[in-house]
Amino acid sequence: MKKNIGFILFLSWLGFSSCEDFLEPGKFNNLYEEDILASPTFTEGILLTAYNALPNDYYFYYDVASDDAVTNVQDSPYSRMATGEWSSKFYPGSPWESSYTQISYINKFLSVYESVQYSVDVRNSPEVNRNRDLLHKQRLKGEAHGLRAWYKWRLLQHFSGKGPDGTLLGFPIVDQVIDPSDEWQLPRNTFAECVNSIMGDLDVAIDALPGNYSDRPGDGDFNSTMGNRYQNRMNGNAATVLKSRVALLAASPAFSESNAVTWAEAAEVAGPLIRELGPLPENGNTFYASTTSPEIIWNLSQRSIRTWEENNFPPSLFGAGNTNPSQNLVDAFPMQNGYPIDHPASGYDPANPYSNRDPRLSEYIIYDGLDFKQTINSYVGAPLDGINQLVSSTRTGYYLKKFMAPGVNLNPSGLVSTAHTYTLARMTELVLNYAEAANEAWGPDGDPNGYGFTARSKIRELRERAGIPAPDPYLSSISSPEEMRMLIKNERRLALCFEEFRFWDIRRWNDVETMQEPVKGVFITHSGDTRAYEYRNIEARAFGENMIYGPIPYNETLIYDIVQNSGW
Repeated sequence: MKKNIGFILFLSWLGFSSCEDFLEPGKFNNLYEEDILASPTFTEGILLTAYNALPNDYYFYYDVASDDAVTNVQDSPYSRMATGEWSSKFYPGSPWESSYTQISYINKFLSVYESVQYSVDVRNSPEVNRNRDLLHKQRLKGEAHGLRAWYKWRLLQHFSGKGPDGTLLGFPIVDQVIDPSDEWQLPRNTFAECVNSIMGDLDVAIDALPGNYSDRPGDGDFNSTMGNRYQNRMNGNAATVLKSRVALLAASPAFSESNAVTWAEAAEVAGPLIRELGPLPENGNTFYASTTSPEIIWNLSQRSIRTWEENNFPPSLFGAGNTNPSQNLVDAFPMQNGYPIDHPASGYDPANPYSNRDPRLSEYIIYDGLDFKQTINSYVGAPLDGINQLVSSTRTGYYLKKFMAPGVNLNPSGLVSTAHTYTLARMTELVLNYAEAANEAWGPDGDPNGYGFTARSKIRELRERAGIPAPDPYLSSISSPEEMRMLIKNERRLALCFEEFRFWDIRRWNDVETMQEPVKGVFITHSGDTRAYEYRNIEARAFGENMIYGPIPYNETLIYDIVQNSGW
C-alpha cells in the first residue's frame, strides 16, 4: 500500500500548529514514499526543506524590542510588543508553528534516509560506491540531528518558562513521525529534558560531521561526500557553538534551578573548540565584510542583494532608516583607553562625546558627523537625516552601520547590489560564551582544565582586537568575578550587537530592571560651531516581570490543555 508522504507530514505537524493553515496539503505535496525512496535527490530534499527555513536576512526585529534600538516603522509589531502588547495572542516572530513544521520534515527524513542508496555513479567501483554511500549517510544523519537541535533551540529560547507550580518547563519533544493513530496532544517536557534532548542531537551531529567542510588532498571518497562542496551546511563546529549557546542558557540565572547544566559544564563545551581554533581573527569585528573570514563558523549561501541597505541606510542615501541604535547602547562603548565613559580615568568629554571612543562605535553606529559614503548629519533640523526630520529619519539621533555595505548604491539612477551572507555561528560568540561561563565557574583567572586561557585573557584578546591597547588598565584592575561579570556582559552587548542576542541575554540573566529601562536618544543642536547634546527618553518599555519568559501561543492552548507559562 502506497503512503502519501504529504499526508504523513501533514499529520505530524497538525498537533503543533494552527489547524486552519494545514487543512489541505499543498498541490505538489503528492509524492508517495516509494517515489521518495527511489530517488536520493527526493529524499535529501526533505532535509533541505529544513535548511530553507533557516533565517537568511537581518531584520533586527528583536534588537528594536531591546534597549539597543528602536525602529521608525510605524505600527511595527516589535515596537508594539515592547511597549505593552506582548501577550499569548500577540507574539511577533513566534517560531512555534514553523519550528515544529521543520522538525516534522527532519523526523520523516531520519525515518527513511538509511533505505536510500546515495552513491550510484557507474564510473566508480562497487567498493567506492559503498564507501561513499556510508559517508554520505553519515553526513546527512549529522546534518539532520544538528538542524533538529537548531529548531528545538528556537523553541527552548522562546517558550521555556515556569508553569503555575513553579516547575521550569520547555516544549513538547517530538523525535518521531506522528501517525494518525498516535497521541499528538503531548505535554510540555521539563526544561532539563529539553536541554538533554538538544544536547543529544548535537552530540550526534558533532560525532558525524567534520568541523568544517574542506577537501582533503587525495581523498576522493571524503571530498565527494564531506568536502568543500558542502560549505554552508551544518558542520561539527557550528553544532558545538550551538551546544555552547544552549549550555549557557541553561546555566544562566533564569534557568539554573533546573540543574540541567552547570557553569563549569558550559565552559567545558566551548573551551576545547576555542583551543582548536586558536586566536580571534583580526578582521572579526567586521566579519560580515568578507565571506572568507576565519571568524565565520557557519554562513549561509552568498547572495547579491541590497535589501538590508534599503531598510537601514539614512534617507540621504535613499534608505528607510528603519533601525535606530539607542543612546543606551552608545553609552555602553568605552573610551579607547578601555575605561567606561563614567569612570574618573576615562577622559570622556561631554562636549565631544564621540571622540577617542572604542573604535567599534564608529564601525557599528552612524552618529552625527560620521563619514559613511558621505557626511551624515543627524542633528535637529539637518536635511533628510536630522532626527525626526522625515518618517524615514532616525528617532534616536543614530543610524545603523553594522552589516551595511558601503558598496551598495540606492540612487535610482544607478542601483548597485553587493554580496551578502547571513552568519549563523561565529568565533566571537563562542569566546564570549566561554568567558561568561568560566568566570562564573572559576573566576577571572581560573583554568582548571589547562586550556591555556582564562575568562580575563579572552576578554583582553577581544578588547585588543577592538582597538583598546594593552595593557588595558581597566581590565587589569578587575579583581572579582562580580566585576568581571559586568564587563563580560558589556563586551557581549557590544561585540554581538544587532545579532539578536541582547533581547534574550537580558532575560536569561533575569535582569528585569534593564528589561524595563526606557530607550534613550540624543537631540543635537547647533550654535555657531558649538554643538549641544540633550539626552531624552524616546520609547518606554512595558515588560512585566513575567516576561523574562515568553508565552505559549494562545491558539495552542485552545487545541489541547497544554500548560501555559505563569503570568500569561
